[in-house]
Formats: sequence, C-alpha cells, structure tokens
Amino acid sequence: MMESSELSTIEKLLPLAEKYGLAVLLTFILLMILIVLVRMIINGDLVPRRLLDKAEEDRDRLQAILDKEREELWEPVLDVFKSIKKVEKAEESDS
Repeated sequence: MMESSELSTIEKLLPLAEKYGLAVLLTFILLMILIVLVRMIINGDLVPRRLLDKAEEDRDRLQAILDKEREELWEPVLDVFKSIKKVEKAEESDS
C-alpha cells in the first residue's frame, strides 16, 4: 500500500494535472529525473560498473609502476644512509 507521504504528494500533483494536463505534468517530472541523472553522471556519482572496474585496474597498474620507480629511486639513498650508519658505528667503537 501507499504511504501517507506518497498520497499527499499525489494529492498535490493532481490539481496540476487537471490544470495543465497529465502529459505535460509527466513530461516535466521525467525531465527533472533526467536532469538529476545527468548531474549524477557528470559528478561521477553514477558510473557504469565496467568503467569503474577499468579505472580501478588502471589505477592499480599505475600504482605498481610508481612503486617500482620509487623503490629504484630511493635504493641509492638508502644505501648512503646505511653506509653513514656503518661509519658512525665504526667511529663509536673506535672511541
């Protein structure tokens, strides 16, 4: 059964349907629904599942590439820090 809020909404729309015609009222309602859907698509709230899956796969692939590059970039820096630590430990043990 319909809830009271749905009935009150229908009761408010019926005078408009009588005044302007049911076809015009339904066209206006469908136009509003279409506008909301287009806004959702533009904002990214409504995205086809296959596009979302593809975007996630691309993101994961690119993140793996970035992680590999970051590791290659920081490896020499870490080696320098390790050698500095070894030198400091050797200096401490000599003292």
